[in-house]
Amino acid sequence: DQAVDLFLRLPKEVPEVFQPAGARIELLSDISGPMYTLHEAMHFESLETWDGSLQALFARPEFQEWFKDWKQFVEDGSREFYRVEQDNGGWSGKGAVVVRSCFRALAWRVHDAVDLLKDHGAKLVDCGVGHRPRVLTDASGRMFNIVLEVETPDLHTWEQHRRTMFRDPSFQAWFQRLLTCMSHGSHEFHSFLG
Repeated sequence: DQAVDLFLRLPKEVPEVFQPAGARIELLSDISGPMYTLHEAMHFESLETWDGSLQALFARPEFQEWFKDWKQFVEDGSREFYRVEQDNGGWSGKGAVVVRSCFRALAWRVHDAVDLLKDHGAKLVDCGVGHRPRVLTDASGRMFNIVLEVETPDLHTWEQHRRTMFRDPSFQAWFQRLLTCMSHGSHEFHSFLG
């Protein structure tokens, strides 16, 4: 809770670093996966804009004071960069449940896989299971990673859909096409904190 409070405080303490860059900032916490994990998502127009904002932030005395507190509550961290292939404008609000479906595409099928995940996101919206789909591709780390993020009303709705979707002929056809583009995938579940 202290780390969450500190993180949410930072853009308010130095708004001139984030606002001119047009950054959209999101903070997600784990529902599944390693416990006590926070994911910070910052949306910038380019890597150059991100780097300039980061350097400006590090130079601020307010950041140095903030970071002293932050170090007390954070064990370690890492950075990943993604290219937004389909934006969703952000999550609906605090407490929203975000499902990240993480896939490993076959090298020569990335564009096909992105299109299939955009279709799947639209299908999740059409059947009332999810809202605000967003598709990301890797810009750092392992190549050929694709992520479909979607907000779901609750985990029960998601689980009920997962149990019944394989009976749907259109899903079966979509899934067969997906298998020609992907080697494997996994789900992560997060709660949007702000």
